Amino acid sequence: MAAQANNAVVLANAPHFASLIPLVDRMYDTAAQLAAPKHSPTLGKLLMVCHREFLVAASQIIRGLPFDSHANTRRAVEVAKVALAFKRNVANVHKWLKPDLRQRRWNAREEGKKPERLPSVRFPELDNDPLVQDLQQYFGIASDAFVHFTPEFFALQESSETPDGDGNVSVVLNYITSNRNILLHAAMLCGLHVRTLLVFDAAFDGVVSAHAGWKVLRATFDQLSTELSRDLPPLSE
Repeated sequence: MAAQANNAVVLANAPHFASLIPLVDRMYDTAAQLAAPKHSPTLGKLLMVCHREFLVAASQIIRGLPFDSHANTRRAVEVAKVALAFKRNVANVHKWLKPDLRQRRWNAREEGKKPERLPSVRFPELDNDPLVQDLQQYFGIASDAFVHFTPEFFALQESSETPDGDGNVSVVLNYITSNRNILLHAAMLCGLHVRTLLVFDAAFDGVVSAHAGWKVLRATFDQLSTELSRDLPPLSE
């Protein structure tokens, strides 16, 4: 934990953390201020949940644990999809809640029984939405490579094996990853959350993207993220 804290101090002045993440944080605040007067508290609360997931993921990345940020980021994608689904069709609220089925599952657990299967929720209204399709690809990648214990996740662990000459092997696993990986994930996180904000903008009837202040923030983000993508440490670091 001390090593994680030290890693956060060392990287605090990197532009990914000193500029890019605060910029996306401000974009969240701006979106909330623009949408609050015209839209339901429920949509506002969903936006704040995504904002929280962004900040938690950023704190994991700067501490050197970028792979652990994907569960939060994947959940943020889910939140944005639900928000837009609610906006498109109010009946999706009940489809998502499934109150009777969920209560039966909790009752079964209390009785020591196996809960009945909870089917996945589909929102046909979002099937052809380009904003959602863009994020859906990440959703699947995160599931296969980062969120669950899969062969892909195991293969991504940075380790080395050194024979000692006596038939034994010394195994070292790097708990904290390279600076390149950390900074790459920071940029990826910010890009995903900007796209998540665009999904919320659709749920907010475009009130966010039409605002002049938001346009400046978005243009600044696009320019900064492009510049930072060219300025990553070499692969050997």
